Amino acid sequence: MQRRTPPGWKNACPSFKVAKWALALLLLWLSSALVKAGEPDSIEIGTLQHQLLRAPASYLVTDTRSSLTEVIGRDFQPLTDRSVNQGISSRTYWIHVRLQNSSHQDRRWVMHHETAYLDNVTAYVMDDGKSPHTIAMTDRGPFDARPLDYRKLAFAHTTPAGGWSDVYLRLDYDKADSVSLNVHFWEHQAFVQRLHKEYLLFGSYFGMILALCLIALLFALVMRESTYLYYALFLIISGAMWAQINGFAYQYLFPHLPYWHNEGCHISYLLFVIVTFQFTRRFLHTSEYFPRIDRLMYGLQAVMILAIGLRLLGDYDVVLHIAYGSLTLPLLLLPALGWFAYRKGLVYARWFALAWLIYSLGLVISLVSAYTKLLPWGMDALIYTQIGSLLESLFLLVALGERLRSREEDRRQALRLANHDPLTQLGNRRLLAQQYDLMARRFESDGVPVFLLMIDLDHFKALNDTYGHLAGDHILQKLGGLLRQYCQDSDACVRLGGEEFAMLFQARDQQAALDTAERIRQAFCRIPTVYRDQRIVHTLSIGLTPVLTAEHQLSLQEAMIQADEALYQGKVSSRNCTTVYQTAT
Repeated sequence: MQRRTPPGWKNACPSFKVAKWALALLLLWLSSALVKAGEPDSIEIGTLQHQLLRAPASYLVTDTRSSLTEVIGRDFQPLTDRSVNQGISSRTYWIHVRLQNSSHQDRRWVMHHETAYLDNVTAYVMDDGKSPHTIAMTDRGPFDARPLDYRKLAFAHTTPAGGWSDVYLRLDYDKADSVSLNVHFWEHQAFVQRLHKEYLLFGSYFGMILALCLIALLFALVMRESTYLYYALFLIISGAMWAQINGFAYQYLFPHLPYWHNEGCHISYLLFVIVTFQFTRRFLHTSEYFPRIDRLMYGLQAVMILAIGLRLLGDYDVVLHIAYGSLTLPLLLLPALGWFAYRKGLVYARWFALAWLIYSLGLVISLVSAYTKLLPWGMDALIYTQIGSLLESLFLLVALGERLRSREEDRRQALRLANHDPLTQLGNRRLLAQQYDLMARRFESDGVPVFLLMIDLDHFKALNDTYGHLAGDHILQKLGGLLRQYCQDSDACVRLGGEEFAMLFQARDQQAALDTAERIRQAFCRIPTVYRDQRIVHTLSIGLTPVLTAEHQLSLQEAMIQADEALYQGKVSSRNCTTVYQTAT
């Protein structure tokens, strides 16, 4: 029996073949995807210049310093921003990343941790699945033992063209410290260019700190003021602390003393706060304005000195927390202390408060980053804190400058009070003596004659008895204002006491001096004083004598005797007149 072909079968065969091929391609894609799913994700480095290691990079935490064979195949977690900060820890941290070089050239690259105080980094690099190449780095050995001459633990490697490199990093501390998983990955040439910029920026920072320190030392020497010396010491300790945090101190100052690089960091923190408190106590006069806080700072300084001693004796854990705790003290205490000092009248303390407020913000962020997992920035906060330290140093210098200006104003005010009469705002005998010395030196250079007027109010006791002492004071003030109108900046108008005044001034000759005396006398006589609706008529008697001329050079005492004698002659003869001293023939 012959089988019959179903109707339309021949027409359906082409569609069946298409479906068959589509199914085959789908199965091929799925098998390829499954194979790739078994391989780790990678970072393409063919054109990469720089990045922080993040997912597909992954990390693992172990309680012991495990080996590579113990962690391969373990469950690594994606390395994200939120997993960067690990707080204070002594555990071991692993980072794994695959680097894929799809370019046609070998790619040389550099990896380094973000901080300069990480104790140990061990790198295992496997190119194209080959045996691992091990690079062990530590800051517990001499600096020149590092694979790269760099302030942070760093190494370089080359991934071949078209190949890949599996990188495992083991990070740990010998003793507990703040842990960050931020690892920088650079194309080699980009890293070299970054170094040039980095050293330029840090060189500028330390150069400015050095310049400020020299300025402070110069002021300390010239002003003989210990506050500037403490400011200079503060800058030195601050600069040394940041040089140690940045790794430059180890790289350039003591490359063969890893002990000080590792054990001296907390000591530098403590010294920084000790000197900061000492500068604050001097700058804000805390013993006078804030005696309780002054005693508190003194006690805390003693505790920190004790902590330094414990650190030198080998204690670590206790001193670690004291050191970090001591850094919180300035940010909690000093901005508020500066503000309260400003409220008490120390105007320059506002700059002190602003300086420590800026620094405190950076310190808060840095300490939170060091102690907790809250912030996703790693220890980048240290960079901003260091910038804040420079701004703080500049604002403290401004505060010192304003303090100096304030002291100068206080000194001038004291001189004004010592050299001036409070009622008439004229000078007194002390100012007259000072101006005589200045005019004597000026006379030697320009030869312009100097004259002295002795001025006395006529019948002043009667005016007081008639109109009252307040009216008498009003008359004296009016005469003081009149004398100021005729007195140049280089002249001296003073009240000698009671109703007696003197004026030491320059004039081209005796006639010009006489004319000045007459204008003063006539102006005072012509315009009565009105006090409480009473018109008080008053007059002056004036004695005039040459002091420094081509023919005569008198001392101030001699000139006052002669002018007083001329005044006496005028009061005896008629009053309301100007009398010129006549030498005996």
